[in-house]
Amino acid sequence: MKAQITIDRARIWMAIAAVGVVALGSFWLYDTVRRQGADDYNRASARLEPDYYVENFNFIKLSNNGKANYHVTGKNLIHLPRTDQYDIKEPRISSFDAQRTPITINAGRAVVEQKSEVLTPKRTEDVVHLYDQVTVERPQGINSSFMRVETEYLQLLPDADIVKTDQRIKLITDNGETLATGMMANNTNQELRLLSKVHARLSKHK
Repeated sequence: MKAQITIDRARIWMAIAAVGVVALGSFWLYDTVRRQGADDYNRASARLEPDYYVENFNFIKLSNNGKANYHVTGKNLIHLPRTDQYDIKEPRISSFDAQRTPITINAGRAVVEQKSEVLTPKRTEDVVHLYDQVTVERPQGINSSFMRVETEYLQLLPDADIVKTDQRIKLITDNGETLATGMMANNTNQELRLLSKVHARLSKHK
């Protein structure tokens, strides 16, 4: 009889222990999931903020063939990890090429999107968005004349050596001033196209 009671008690304690293990396991799983979710939330929240910045930076952008083709300076640069973009204050971009007249671009702000195979959709080329009192200036060269473009937005494609905009622009040359909406300029072949609403005022040469 005592043996039967002992066996029954053992079974009861084993059942209680099993229930306790299940309860502890459930609590551990809940706590782990809760903490993991909180960590994921904190990481996502943190990624909204810049993860690093550089003051008074100086950077050389290399072209696909390994030649230095753009020299970039600015007051400060921050990296935004969520979008993998660089935000630059007061950028100055100068082109380098022994075969062509260099150009210099100034702006109040720039956002740089680097090519990426990780992001969706993929970025197939570098794109620089320039904002606020953007100027593009090309000095007179052997095979080119002076040119200055003023606008509030400009897009630079460094690999293709192209600048373009759909905004209002002012084009200043030795021959006068031209106003237009939209522009496409290819520094490789020194070609510039004004897209619409073109109004020109020519200078009178003595």
